[in-house]
Amino acid sequence: MPMLYLNTRHTLPMIGLRVQHNTVDTPITQPRYEQETQQARAGRGFTQPKITIDSYPSRHSYGYTNNTDFARENLERGMSEVQKGTSKHTQMAWALAEDGPKAGRQVGIEFAKRDMEQRVTRQRTLVAAAIPDPVIQVDPGQTHGAPIPAKTTPIWHTEGKAQITYHRGSFETYLQQKGDIHSWTSEGKYDIYA
Repeated sequence: MPMLYLNTRHTLPMIGLRVQHNTVDTPITQPRYEQETQQARAGRGFTQPKITIDSYPSRHSYGYTNNTDFARENLERGMSEVQKGTSKHTQMAWALAEDGPKAGRQVGIEFAKRDMEQRVTRQRTLVAAAIPDPVIQVDPGQTHGAPIPAKTTPIWHTEGKAQITYHRGSFETYLQQKGDIHSWTSEGKYDIYA
């Protein structure tokens, strides 16, 4: 009779591990750059030159007179002529009063004759005078203002605090495979493949 063999197979239990490591996320926020630019400007201006020519003194010397001078000169000449006329009529009145009634005197004719002689014998003179130069005044043009230089102002936008995200790690054990013992019998030989 064939012999019975006891076959045994066993499987060891297996423990599995799930491990998640601690992680720290620190994303970098890139700085952002802007700038404010002010363009350069000349900022300069100028005034036009001005030339003033006063030719009145030279024109007045050869007879061109404005209304003010004309009125003043004729006022002076008129006052002088009034004084001369008043004096002449006063002298004539006194002469007529004192000498008019006298025989052989013709006071009016004598006065007329004397006036005519004064006019005829009056000395006429020519005066050669230099004509004054015109007065020329020049106000030169001027520049004013100041240049405005260009200016660039950089503006950096950065985060003041780091953004850190912490992920906790974990550790977990589990039974990946149960242990097992399996036994059976075979005849005549070991059943190593079962």
